Amino acid sequence: MRLYLLPISTRRTLLYCQKLQPPSASAAAIIPGSSSSPSTSTTTKQKQSWGDYIQTKAALTWASWEKKESGWQKSVVGYGNHLLRKLPYEEWALKSVPPLTKARQRQLEAFLQEQAQAQGNFEMESAEKGGKRGKLDIGKVEVVYPAGLITAERVPRILHKLATEREGHHKKLFWWCVAGMPVTIPIGILPLVPNLPFFYLCYRAWSHHRALSGGKHLSYLLQHPSRLLSFHPSPILDEIYSTQRFPLPFTPEPTTGPEAETVRHPDPVKVIKAVNGNINTTEKTGGVNMGHVLEEGEVEDGEVLLLSQENGKRMVKLLEVPELEVELERAIWQVETAVEKKNREIGAEVRVNAPTVDDTKKEKEKAH
Repeated sequence: MRLYLLPISTRRTLLYCQKLQPPSASAAAIIPGSSSSPSTSTTTKQKQSWGDYIQTKAALTWASWEKKESGWQKSVVGYGNHLLRKLPYEEWALKSVPPLTKARQRQLEAFLQEQAQAQGNFEMESAEKGGKRGKLDIGKVEVVYPAGLITAERVPRILHKLATEREGHHKKLFWWCVAGMPVTIPIGILPLVPNLPFFYLCYRAWSHHRALSGGKHLSYLLQHPSRLLSFHPSPILDEIYSTQRFPLPFTPEPTTGPEAETVRHPDPVKVIKAVNGNINTTEKTGGVNMGHVLEEGEVEDGEVLLLSQENGKRMVKLLEVPELEVELERAIWQVETAVEKKNREIGAEVRVNAPTVDDTKKEKEKAH
């Protein structure tokens, strides 16, 4: 698997786990613990297939309901999609990380043992080959991040925060959902519609449990970050963030608590100029209606979005990870909504319309 750390704002970062294709037979023979236990590999595949079957079946059923022109199924899908969109993107992020199965844990333990035994030989061989990746790097999990926003030293800390900050929340709501299931069983007596409250609680319980499992998998990897994780700064991500057009939605006060891991904006002056223009008044300029002139301290102490929906789609295309698009779209929308809500709470008259595709086209036409 491959992990992506994608800052959405200066206070919020999206974690996404890309599920890579399983290694070929030749590669599996190199990875410690894979070739020596074929029965374990087969068992894991069978268990995963059952999980995939259930999820695929549910997805197909949901898709068939979406195609209905009318009826209770169409109504359920409409309300359901609305609820799913509002589920915290942090929960979806942890759910993208596969659970740490016993087979996977045994494989990682064997990998660590192999590292400890062969570290000296590996370093010698690596030096002779000019520092190229050796076989001990194959079992590591890649972590891709924008070096222009996040330093390599902060990556483990951000991962740990994302893996553990909602653990108590998911545990509490998991047990609340489990406790509520028996209460909804009598609704199933009604013959006209299925027991939707029961199925909803089942789904939410599974969702919280899956998020907990993803967090535990990350926590296990972070016990040995230098040996199980491989950090890869991405020039693609740096290029996308550095070319992001401003202004983007912002708030003078952050939407998160003081314990949140922050991402320092690479160029606060760029944001200030985009919002204020060349004047020092509170009049409307450049399509941005400001209740006050933006100052540099508000960029640093508040919260500024770092990614627009337009640039998010561009990121998905350049990374060639199509399944990331819905996660990015949801995360950006939720952070934008949180920023607008915070501005209403504190009475800040700030409204920024993010650059659109049409705006970009018009600017390019003017340039030519």
